[in-house]
Amino acid sequence: MSTRNAFFNRKFLHSVRVTFASVALSLYCCAYAYPQSKSPDVAAELDTLLANKQYPQLEQALMTVSAVLSQESRAFFVGIMANRLNRVQKSLGLLEPAIPSLLVNNPTRGEIALCTLADDYAKNFRYGDAARVYVEADRISKQQNLDSSCRAALEASRWVMLSNAPVQTVDSGGEFTIQGRWDSIGLIQVPVRAGVYTGSWVVDSGANLSVISQSVAEEMGLEVSSSTGTADGGSGAALSVRTAIIPELRLGSAVVHNVPVLVAADSDLDFSKIHYRIDGSLGLPVLAALRRFTVYRDGRVRFGGANDVADNTRTPHNLFLEKFAPVIIADFGLGDQLFTIDTGAVETILSAQFYRENRHVNSTELVQLELVGAGGTLVSPAYQVRDVGAKLGGSCTKLEAVQVLTQPTGRGDEFYGNIGESALNSFRSFTLDFDEMRFIVNGGSTRRCEIER
Repeated sequence: MSTRNAFFNRKFLHSVRVTFASVALSLYCCAYAYPQSKSPDVAAELDTLLANKQYPQLEQALMTVSAVLSQESRAFFVGIMANRLNRVQKSLGLLEPAIPSLLVNNPTRGEIALCTLADDYAKNFRYGDAARVYVEADRISKQQNLDSSCRAALEASRWVMLSNAPVQTVDSGGEFTIQGRWDSIGLIQVPVRAGVYTGSWVVDSGANLSVISQSVAEEMGLEVSSSTGTADGGSGAALSVRTAIIPELRLGSAVVHNVPVLVAADSDLDFSKIHYRIDGSLGLPVLAALRRFTVYRDGRVRFGGANDVADNTRTPHNLFLEKFAPVIIADFGLGDQLFTIDTGAVETILSAQFYRENRHVNSTELVQLELVGAGGTLVSPAYQVRDVGAKLGGSCTKLEAVQVLTQPTGRGDEFYGNIGESALNSFRSFTLDFDEMRFIVNGGSTRRCEIER
């Protein structure tokens, strides 16, 4: 066996996300045809789709059966789906009044609804409410002698650190474009300003909160929390982090107020082995607040505005949120499945779940893959597969190489894999649209996909 480095594919910026997603079993195919009656089998089928995190199928199924569900079941499933599609206010409006009856009639659904409600609160910058509801979800799961569907106790301990933080807001005149740069390991960085501080930060869709180093926090003059929390580094080691609020962060013509950040020790963001250091990252709460962003191959990053590719048809959504993790539909040879998408990861790595369903990978090159991040290195066996065809965002591309893990890494946020810049930068541009919940690429081929089945 050989050893190969995969810098920052399960890196610190990705790993310090305040919440972690769960493995999905997803095959995006036809809509389900359910009997038009209030049969409990209908709701049971939806429960299965939700448990397996098959969000495309769940969305399609609800279009067919929503009218025949009971009022309570409809509020539950439509509220959950609204959350996954970043319709936070709709989700809140459906789940808040439904939870009392759910907890009485179906505590399992009640716990899931509480987890989702807490996530809605966190996305709405009501961090104290999020922590409070996560505590209640943990109590319910223990009362039922079940594992929490969302690791509620851990979530509560993390969000409580921001309980007194003010609400994040954005002032923006609309669409704007800034010139970023591709750094030495292939990640896109953009210039930011905060008071007298100026720097260049990674655009990181895989970070649940923005991240800065302790020295940057000091340069900004931020008040850093005295309490500490833990985050999992790329090696799986527990790392100590604090929190702070940036009063004003300027990005191009936009001003983002009250930006919550995780503050890490400088040493945790310094990777001397590859002569690379991170000062900060723009996490999902900032990126989503600007509605959409497009990254171009020449380093430009456009925020807001319309998509480059006209889409006059109401195609199904291909972008979902699992808590604060963006998830897209892609095809790497097993049909349409769900993958996390991380602009703060260099390489594209397919998960052990993918391997279990495709053991005959077209490779004999078994390597010990080093997943480098804060806290050390996680080594995992993986096949390196070359010249891999893939379809994502409606277009096809070919990757020089991807790694296919043969064993779980112990993380619950992999789905069928994690798509990094090695796939994304093969297109002229790519867009994450958090308004329309679409992932769109420009470039590639729409006529022929050479994907090995």
